[in-house]
Amino acid sequence: MAGKRVERWSRFLLLWLYRMALGLSLLSSKLDKDKLQLRPPKRGSNNRILSILWRCLVIVIYAGVWPTLTFPLLATRIESYADLVASLQVLSVSILATISFIIQATGENKFQKVMNRYLALYQRICAASRLEQLFPPKFVVYFLLKWFFTLCGYFHEFIPLLKGENFASIFHSVAVVIGVYMWFGTVFVLDACFLGFLVSGIMYEHMAAHILAMLKRMEPIESQEEGQRMSHYRRMRLLCDFADELDECAIIYSELYEVTNAFRKMLQWQILFYIYYNFINICLMLYQYILRYLNDDEVALVSLVMASVKMANLVLLIMCADYTVRESQMPKRLPLDIVCSDMDQRWDKSVSLEGF
Repeated sequence: MAGKRVERWSRFLLLWLYRMALGLSLLSSKLDKDKLQLRPPKRGSNNRILSILWRCLVIVIYAGVWPTLTFPLLATRIESYADLVASLQVLSVSILATISFIIQATGENKFQKVMNRYLALYQRICAASRLEQLFPPKFVVYFLLKWFFTLCGYFHEFIPLLKGENFASIFHSVAVVIGVYMWFGTVFVLDACFLGFLVSGIMYEHMAAHILAMLKRMEPIESQEEGQRMSHYRRMRLLCDFADELDECAIIYSELYEVTNAFRKMLQWQILFYIYYNFINICLMLYQYILRYLNDDEVALVSLVMASVKMANLVLLIMCADYTVRESQMPKRLPLDIVCSDMDQRWDKSVSLEGF
């Protein structure tokens, strides 16, 4: 029962994520739920043309309203190194966010191919391990925890934009709306980095568990007890079946490694941006906390909490990357070389016996 509930939650969260990507113009592909694949819009179709035009329009409008968005922050007098760092942060994050949006918009085909490879691998691992779905409860927990931290960051950064002076004119209103839209898309892509590593780690973990279970099933072949002895034909039949399963596992592992590596290369710019953005925010918030604490300001606690949230974002990304690497190394710690060589010896022995 719990497994069904986790499956429903996982499907709901991933479908919600897919719809958000569509709404933020990061994807224009349609999801084929029957074959579990992303289908690009046909060349020359209205949806494809409108999607391209909308992305270009967003970038052009953002470039036009960017001075309006940054002027209040850049026009302040620089009185300390913290003010200088804050000004540089506004400039760099705005530029990097625009670059991130352009990379994602222009590289959608590459992103779609990687996602389809992930979806195909998901189905192959389900078939190999004879499971209906792969996502454990920790997937839902980590996913919701990450989005909780993301929403905390949203509220902290966008509540100041809701001041009346930011909506004094239509131009200012458009500037705020487009700025928020662009930033939502950027943060969405940054969170996709975390999600990709988490999914890869879960797939590696299931493959390792499947191989361990297969090794357990091979133990009766080695048994010499009277009640558990197998006939020569039965033993060789099982060895052939296990050899085929090991070959399939090796192919899946190779494909999973290639897909994970392709995902990392595709989003390495966003991963670096993710680390830079959170790190510089942590430094500025800790500076504000220390300054306000020395001035006995009660608002100092907010800066400390938000610095902790940014730190938690980095910790979760590092944890997922480490989890993926750790699970990918699991086959090296299993006695697969011994098992494979033993299977070869048994096969050679059976062939030589049949020759006599």
